[in-house]
Amino acid sequence: MLTLRLLPEEELAGVADPERCVELAVPRSTADRIAVRTLRLTPADLVRLRTATDLALADIRNQVMRAEAAWRQRLGKWHAEGRAAVEANEPDTALLSRVLEGLRAFV
Repeated sequence: MLTLRLLPEEELAGVADPERCVELAVPRSTADRIAVRTLRLTPADLVRLRTATDLALADIRNQVMRAEAAWRQRLGKWHAEGRAAVEANEPDTALLSRVLEGLRAFV
């Protein structure tokens, strides 16, 4: 879990770039331990990081929603084709096989 900390004034005394007053701690796990890497950022850097993260997450959400809509559309088509084949009383085994293969791909 990421943690943020605003550095107190006494920790910034004598630092070359006191504008970097926000500390971001990022845990990283290795094979046998967890190491924490700390980064010092300016408040403006933190805002840019938040904005970039929000944009990336929104893009991921949009891609997931498009993929889900395409899956539902294909599922509906396979369902309609399968129903039509069953209602015809002469099941088209090739069609039913495609429908089953399609359903198995998403399970």
